[in-house]
Amino acid sequence: MSRRHPLILTALCMVTTSHLHADEVHPPISEWRSYCEAYAKALDGDKGVSDLEVMYCVGVTKGLLNGLRIGSQIGALSFGSQIAVKYELDPDEVFKLFQTQDPSRVLGVCSPPSLSTPDYVRAVLSHLATHPDDLKRPTAEVFYEALQATYPCN
Repeated sequence: MSRRHPLILTALCMVTTSHLHADEVHPPISEWRSYCEAYAKALDGDKGVSDLEVMYCVGVTKGLLNGLRIGSQIGALSFGSQIAVKYELDPDEVFKLFQTQDPSRVLGVCSPPSLSTPDYVRAVLSHLATHPDDLKRPTAEVFYEALQATYPCN
């Protein structure tokens, strides 16, 4: 029995460590929401909001927006390569076609070009208010889905 105890303890530590690591890599949107609700209050004039909360919200939001933009470009190039190979098309012609496409349309997020970070934050916060079951899901997934729902491409 005493030999099993260290093995069980080691296994539990490994499982717990991997679980914690996954949560750190993919934090729930509830964490983003708490900071961004404070950011929204600051935008509305609340002087008592911590600078750290504002910086976290803006930093994560801008990171997500840049990630979506760059990811859509990389995804389009990868998809274009697959099409060119599968259908034996001229790769240069396929890439020219993809270059004429707006990367946001590839993702299905067609927000007006004039939107700023506060606009995106408010859109996702609004989405979360009507989808509270999403609060435990990963930030990036819910952020993306909220933008798709708020700014769909027609």
